[in-house]
Amino acid sequence: MATLADSANALRESAQVALELPLLRQLWLDHCAHIYAQRHVSSLSPWVAAEEIRLRLQRSASLQRLLAEGPSLPTLELPDITALLVLASRPGATLSALELVRVRRVLALAAEYAQFLGRAEDIFQEDAALLAPHPILFARLRDSLDEDGALFDHASPELAQLRQEVRGQRGQVQQYLLALLRERERRDIWQDPHIVQRNGRFLLPVKANFKGRLRGIVHDRSASGETLFIEPLGVVEQNNLLAEAEAAQRQEEERILRDLTSLLGAEVGRLELTLERMGRLEAIRAGLDLAGLWSGNIPLLRESPSFSLRGLRHPLLHLRHPTSVVGNDLDLGEDARQLLITGPNTGGKSALLKAVGLAHLAAYLGLPIPAEGQIGTFSAIYAVIGDAQDLQADLSSFSGQMRQLRDILQLTPPDALILLDELGNGTDPREGAALAQAVAANLRDRGVLSILTSHMAVLKRYALQGEGVLLGGMGFDLERLVPTYRLQLGRAGASQGLQIARKVGLPEPILALAEAIHSGAQENWENWEEHRDALLRKAEEQLVSAQAAADEQTRLRAKLQQELDKAAALRQRAADEARMEWQRMLADARAQVRSAIAGLKQGRNTQAASETLDSLDQALGMANTAPQALPAVGSRGLFLPLRAPVQVQRVDPAGQRLQVDLRGKQLWIPLAQFQPDETLALPKERGRSQYVSPEEHPWRLDLRGQRREEAEAALLRHLDAAVAAGRSHIEILHGKGNGVLADLVRALAQQDPRVAAWRMARPEQGGGGVLELELR
Repeated sequence: MATLADSANALRESAQVALELPLLRQLWLDHCAHIYAQRHVSSLSPWVAAEEIRLRLQRSASLQRLLAEGPSLPTLELPDITALLVLASRPGATLSALELVRVRRVLALAAEYAQFLGRAEDIFQEDAALLAPHPILFARLRDSLDEDGALFDHASPELAQLRQEVRGQRGQVQQYLLALLRERERRDIWQDPHIVQRNGRFLLPVKANFKGRLRGIVHDRSASGETLFIEPLGVVEQNNLLAEAEAAQRQEEERILRDLTSLLGAEVGRLELTLERMGRLEAIRAGLDLAGLWSGNIPLLRESPSFSLRGLRHPLLHLRHPTSVVGNDLDLGEDARQLLITGPNTGGKSALLKAVGLAHLAAYLGLPIPAEGQIGTFSAIYAVIGDAQDLQADLSSFSGQMRQLRDILQLTPPDALILLDELGNGTDPREGAALAQAVAANLRDRGVLSILTSHMAVLKRYALQGEGVLLGGMGFDLERLVPTYRLQLGRAGASQGLQIARKVGLPEPILALAEAIHSGAQENWENWEEHRDALLRKAEEQLVSAQAAADEQTRLRAKLQQELDKAAALRQRAADEARMEWQRMLADARAQVRSAIAGLKQGRNTQAASETLDSLDQALGMANTAPQALPAVGSRGLFLPLRAPVQVQRVDPAGQRLQVDLRGKQLWIPLAQFQPDETLALPKERGRSQYVSPEEHPWRLDLRGQRREEAEAALLRHLDAAVAAGRSHIEILHGKGNGVLADLVRALAQQDPRVAAWRMARPEQGGGGVLELELR
């Protein structure tokens, strides 16, 4: 059985759908650069404490200032390393080299985020410290692996030595086999006079009918049976030594990867928090980017359930019609707690209703809104909207509307915002009108902030007569018979049904009869007009009063500025007088010191000289408290604790500290730790390169007809792309025979460590004109 909390959550979710928050959230997701930001946006809920909403808005405002002052925040697509961090945290786990490269990519962007936030002095200071990756982990990953996931030789001294041994042993094996291939007496036994590799061992291809001419071990046979792949006895021991060296090399590589994984595992807790902060930062940037499309502003959050918005527009409508959406001013919650909006169909009533609710939900998520002013703090926003306009809302039946309304009236707290569109439609007009007026009166009496839209005349009379209820109408151009979409407070918007019917061409006899019926049934509007005029006069009086208050505020501001200028002049005069007094005291002190020195030279009493110097020391004691002179921005000097050259980025006179650039990182240091030295040279930043693999790549490379230099370059590019794409098998078409291109391909296959094995293709796949390479 559903609880009250479940019902409240269901109403909130229903309101979010009716107000099109899911569509707005999807647009936000589309602007996010990586998966961590998308997760953050997907998990955000507008229903959090007011303090959290303020923090969200503060972060958006702070990042907006940083982006306006300097370079943009890096926007890169990142791999999802969440599962890798879980695996790395397990004892004895080992990540592959490519997986560690993915982790390094994320850490590199985190370092760029930290550098970007290094100049922040507000809410992002904690994030700047957290996003900076562990220096040892980042350095080990950077110095051990290349961009393709291969371990550098210098990843460890042992690996460098083992790889040198493998290269030397491989060279000996190939040199021995090449010598056999060149022997004249054996030229006719080779199926193809080139070295092949099977299961890590170097072999020679021998024609099957010449098997007895070469003593050795048969390791494989071609598919046609015409070729045997034989390991000569003289090279067996050398192949064994090579296999042992390669095994030792693999063990060392595995040990290095295991050590890197262990180092990563120790930082998993901090890295998980880093990913969350990276996601939040990129989500805020994406939100600012999206809000820029509707010229959004970051609103202030009121403590009370009331709001004051200027130039409010529906954000999604603004995206579709950026130059034609009309902005409206709306204040609710201070003097009036309820607003009834009337007007013609397609006049903008529902759009304005949705704009109020969606602007609040967007602001609760930390997004700038298409309006200026202040939003209210509401514990819930409930909406019953059943129009079928192109805002993608679903048409609700009367019974479904009543069920929603029942739950809302039962669960609504005093600090909620209720949005009701065309309440009472879908049933008998008199019953619907009576029901709508009763619901409106109930919400008004309970003090719940609510906005309703309606065509019903009874609700217009209710709004004119009700205390604390505002009446507003959407404007309509009677000459052109088109809506103006502008809210006019204090006036009821006519439905203009007869005028619209005449415009679309309804027969004139029917229109004449309808007008007669309408005139006969029309009630006395004179009292309503008088009440409306009274409301307009009161509004004009309040406007005059507000203008007078604004003028008084301007006068007081000017007076305050004069007082501030006067106080600044007094402070400057006092400082000048103090400086002159100090100079006078200093001159007197110098004269007394000279007199004491002269007395000592003439042999006078030293006691008197000592007393003179002591009195001067007391009088001038405050001189030693003068602050040390601060260097200018851009000055160079030495950071004393590390003896490292740095450059001054910012100066904090009050705190006697400096912000310096230390090897690309921004940090604050005490003034005492900085020794000025303009002769120091700052270290240059290291360059970086990045490999981008093609989206599509033909994995059978045709080299025929190319010169050797062109073919070699194409072959290396093809091999690099295949390894980067994770291919395990490629084919190289070099043509029949033993020409230059065939020698080039076989030489590369024998020497490149990324090639695990190579062989001629089967006859149906090209035979001796195609070489198949198996990649590690």
